[in-house]
Amino acid sequence: MFVILFIIIMISTTKSAEVSKDLLDKYQVIFIPEEHTNKEDHVFQLEVIRYLTSKGYKIVIAMEMFQQPFQVFLDQYINCQIDEEEMLEKTEYTKRWGFDPALYRDIWRFAKERGIRIVAINIPSELVQKIKSEGLERVRDGSLPYPIIDQREEEKQKLKEVLASHPKVEEKRFFDVQNAWDNGMALAIARFLEKYPDYKVVVLVGKGHAEEYDSGIPRRLKILKPGVSIKILKRSQRDFLFSMDFSKDSSSANSIKEPNCKP
Repeated sequence: MFVILFIIIMISTTKSAEVSKDLLDKYQVIFIPEEHTNKEDHVFQLEVIRYLTSKGYKIVIAMEMFQQPFQVFLDQYINCQIDEEEMLEKTEYTKRWGFDPALYRDIWRFAKERGIRIVAINIPSELVQKIKSEGLERVRDGSLPYPIIDQREEEKQKLKEVLASHPKVEEKRFFDVQNAWDNGMALAIARFLEKYPDYKVVVLVGKGHAEEYDSGIPRRLKILKPGVSIKILKRSQRDFLFSMDFSKDSSSANSIKEPNCKP
């Protein structure tokens, strides 16, 4: 009986180790989708970022919360040239995203402390407005791939279910904007990987953009960059993905990198 129990424990431990090893070694892009106002989702995101950092991986944090034209100000913040208040002001965070900065503050402060680059992947609001007024098929922009990768029927059906709770929104306009977001953010990630293939990209986006591998940003990223290895991590998988000493390993005190500067 003891031998059988020992074997079961060993198999379970081995499987857990294999999952952790896959997470660290196999995947180039790690999506951690969120409900924007769910604090526990953001705690999990930071936990994964700290864990990867503590293991010495070169990572960047790709964030939907910032729009691409404002990348320079994120770089200045990480490089200690401007403080948090100025970064939020210059990226027009409140105007363009609007969710409470406290939800993400620990993430970008840790990034600044450890010198981890934050990459703005969202398309600008001005482009979204143009798409709404002219239609996605009539708009060409450098932040969108051409041709646009259209939605699968399954994706459209899910969007229709979401749209049912917003009856005043016109269907085509809704589809166009969602598709533009997915295409634009996928292209931004693909371009980064082309320039920095030895980095892992941790992607923080809403659940609707990265719920499954065959929809949203993950699907478009695989088309734009064939062969890319992708993992979608959900908070509900946490206990399965990591061992019991995860929280100890993922603490900022155990990071191998010296602090970059104070947040």
